[in-house]
Amino acid sequence: MRVATSHPGIALATAAAAVAVVLVVILLGRGSERRAACRAALIPAYLPPRAIADLVRSSQRPRTVVINPHNGPGAVEHRTYREAVREVQAAGTHVLGYVATTYGARPLADVVADVDRYRAWYGVDGIFFDEASSSETLLPYYRALARHARGGVDRIVALNPGTVPARGYFDVADIVVTFEGTYAGYAAAVQAMPDWVQREPAQHVAHLVYGASRSEALSAVTGGAAGYVYVTSGAMPNPWRTLPPYLHEEEEVLASCR
Repeated sequence: MRVATSHPGIALATAAAAVAVVLVVILLGRGSERRAACRAALIPAYLPPRAIADLVRSSQRPRTVVINPHNGPGAVEHRTYREAVREVQAAGTHVLGYVATTYGARPLADVVADVDRYRAWYGVDGIFFDEASSSETLLPYYRALARHARGGVDRIVALNPGTVPARGYFDVADIVVTFEGTYAGYAAAVQAMPDWVQREPAQHVAHLVYGASRSEALSAVTGGAAGYVYVTSGAMPNPWRTLPPYLHEEEEVLASCR
């Protein structure tokens, strides 16, 4: 999801309970073969540098965060971002740089330039390609980007089509976001995912969910539908500009290897 960053230069009751119960049943039923695997949060941390560094203090659990200085790396390097990246990496967190691809319409050279800036300026562990296409016809475009992003070493490549893409995308990327959307639509989306997605290794699949209360979030991260999950209370137009107050509890459930 492409959103403007706010930092300058950086870029009831019964119905809700019923939905939560349905979601838990679905997530536990589909993908039950994955429950032995530990999972982790994939956090779109579209935050100022200090807030990113503060993630170290909130938990020492394994996690992957995506930084987004200015809808990409921006035009100039920000020293405070570099320092924040180093701090969270030292704590064991993987850091990915946000790069928009405009569903395959953005010129390849422009995307590659963003990838190179993230490497040179921030020393990231990989790239999070947002606004990714789901079409099989655009696989060559994303294969080329993935090769460049890895640079011949073990860097992480994540793609975010926000929906289930053509199967070949799982051969291109290490992580594929097969759902990005509201909690209200999450249960139905998981239920509708094809069986072949459920058979993919959990660590290749990510879900990003927003607009969730604490109880909804804890329900959403229970079960094994994806190896990477992040649920936030944030709402549109930028659900990723703040961290949810229940993040610590969410990560405890993810790390319980259910």
